[in-house]
Amino acid sequence: MTENQEKELFNTLAALVTGVNVIQSEVKDIKETQNEHSQILENHSQILEKHSQILNGHSQILEKHSQILDRLDAKTDSIAETVIANDKRLTAVEKEVLNLRGGIH
Repeated sequence: MTENQEKELFNTLAALVTGVNVIQSEVKDIKETQNEHSQILENHSQILEKHSQILNGHSQILEKHSQILDRLDAKTDSIAETVIANDKRLTAVEKEVLNLRGGIH
C-alpha cells in the first residue's frame, strides 16, 4: 500500500469514526427526547384521567339537580293549578257578593 493510499485510508477511517460519533450523539439525543416526551405523555394521561373523574362527578351532580328541578317544576305546576282553581272560586264568590250588594241597595 502506498503512502497516499494509507493517508486516504486513515482519512476515510477518521471520517467514519467521526460520523459514527455524530450518529451515536444524535441517537442519544433522540432517546432523551423520547424519554421526555414519554414523561409528558404520562403526565397528560394522568391529567386527562383526573379531568375525566371530575367530569363524571359533575355529570352526577347535574343529574341530581335535573331530578330536583323536575320535581320542583311538577310542584310548581300543582301549586299553579290550585291557585287557578281557587281564583275561579274567589271570582265566583266576588260576583255573588256584588249581586247581593246590588240587591240590598
